[in-house]
Amino acid sequence: LVGIAVVAAMEQRSLSRAVPAGVAIAVVAWRPAPAFGAVLVVAPIVGFVAAMRSMARRHARRVRIEHDVTLLGELVGLGLGAGLTFAAALRRAAAEVGPALQSEVTQLLRRANEVGLSSALVTAQGHARALYSLAGRAVATGAPLAAAVASFVSERRRAERARALVEARKLPVRLLFPLALLILPGFVVLTLGPALLGAVERLQFSLPSVVGRLPT
Repeated sequence: LVGIAVVAAMEQRSLSRAVPAGVAIAVVAWRPAPAFGAVLVVAPIVGFVAAMRSMARRHARRVRIEHDVTLLGELVGLGLGAGLTFAAALRRAAAEVGPALQSEVTQLLRRANEVGLSSALVTAQGHARALYSLAGRAVATGAPLAAAVASFVSERRRAERARALVEARKLPVRLLFPLALLILPGFVVLTLGPALLGAVERLQFSLPSVVGRLPT
C-alpha cells in the first residue's frame, strides 16, 4: 500500500501505471529475494515488448505520413481541376491531412508569401518535398500543374502497392516467432499434458504394488 501511494503521488497522470509499479515496490519490500529473481526474468521480456511497441508506433506513424502525402497530392489535383490556384488547392488540402503534414504546409505557404511560391516550393523540405519540388519546377517553367500532380499521385500509388506486396510476403516470416514461442508450446501442453498426467498417475498407483512384491 505504501508503494502504491508513493508511486501514485509521483505519477499523477496515469493511475494504471502507478498501481502495478506500487505493487511491485510492495512485493520487493515484502520478499526481496524472490522479487529480484522475478525481475531478472520479467525485465528482459518487458523490455522486448516495449521495444516492439515503440517500433510499431514509429512504423505506424511513418505509414500514416506517407499516406497523408499521397492524399495531399490527390486533393491538390482535385483543387487544380476545380480551377483553384496551387496555393489555394494546397491550403484546402492541408486541412484534410494529419497534424505533422498540415504544419509543414502551413509553414510552406507562410514562406511563399515572403519569397514567392516558386522559390518556396523548390527549396521546401519535409515529408512531401517531392511534391513541392515537382510543383515548383512546373510553376517556374509554366508546365501544366495538374498533369504533374497527377503523375506524382500515380507514382505514389504504385509505390504503396509495391510496399504492401513486400509486407505481405514478409508476414509468414514474422509469424514464425509467435508461432514457435507462444502457440506451439501451448499446443504441445494441451495435447501431451493429459497423457503425461495419466501416465504419472498410473505409475503412482502401480509403484507401491511393485515395491511390495520385491524380495526383502
